[in-house]
Amino acid sequence: MPANVTLRHKPQRVYKSHFTDSTKWNEYEPRPGDIVISTPLKTGTTWAQRITAALIFQSDKLPGPLMTVSPWLDCTFAPLPLLLANLEFQEHRRFIKTHLPMDALPIYDEVSYLVVGRDLRDVAISTHNHTRGVQETDPGPSDPATGDDVHTPELPSVPADVREYWKEYFTRSAFPWESDGWPYNSPSHHLASWWEHRHEPNILLLHYQDMLNDLDGQMRRVSAFLDIPVDEAVWPDLVRACTFKEMKSRKDELWTGALANSLTSFEFFHKGSSGQWQDVLSKEETAVYEKAVAHLPADLRHWLENGGPQ
Repeated sequence: MPANVTLRHKPQRVYKSHFTDSTKWNEYEPRPGDIVISTPLKTGTTWAQRITAALIFQSDKLPGPLMTVSPWLDCTFAPLPLLLANLEFQEHRRFIKTHLPMDALPIYDEVSYLVVGRDLRDVAISTHNHTRGVQETDPGPSDPATGDDVHTPELPSVPADVREYWKEYFTRSAFPWESDGWPYNSPSHHLASWWEHRHEPNILLLHYQDMLNDLDGQMRRVSAFLDIPVDEAVWPDLVRACTFKEMKSRKDELWTGALANSLTSFEFFHKGSSGQWQDVLSKEETAVYEKAVAHLPADLRHWLENGGPQ
């Protein structure tokens, strides 16, 4: 471990599945100022990465594909040496994506952690769209022109019917110690793992709905948290670059190589809205959700369903 960082928490669990391998973080060498963006799947991961990129580079343009500029360290579709070499080569302030909860990560005092929450009912709908989209596309071979040695992970099959999937999502996980999130890890456990640490100075929790309601204000929160001064001369351009409309129109700039062929071939960003679940739920599905979140602290559940102050 580098001498200029302090390890506060060691990983408590190992997560290995079709899409993630937490042991890759054993090879991570932190730099003071690094940023880790930790989110459950489909809670606003790419959005948080795009906001962070706009702040770091002070530009509405990306210097390269987002998956290269901000690598997903624990993913299973890219070799660890490639990911580590990319991180080592970077000269800008690094920001790294993960879908792992706090108890699967090494936590350093000198690293900043951005966590994004969302109404889990909307997460379930968006995850169904994402998983079905990935399953129905064939990304093809790796791209030799870019050197991207990637492939889309083979996912467990999920039902085409969203109501049937809903029951699986809220009663199963890819990991035996969790109870929801199928075929990935649990979003409720993920967010609960950070919730009790939300007031620590290097941890910031954002809510998807707050970002929808006031993108400018939430970006200013991130700017202050990361100690990146706001330049009002370029600020409107930065905010505009981070809107869903702009990200959708430029989604082919976010990814590269074989993975891009897959992610741009379906509606990766889906609707980018809240309340989608209201058109899906019957009393039966509502009961499944209620049982799945019954273990959460009341204040965490309220925040996930409504956003606002923590």
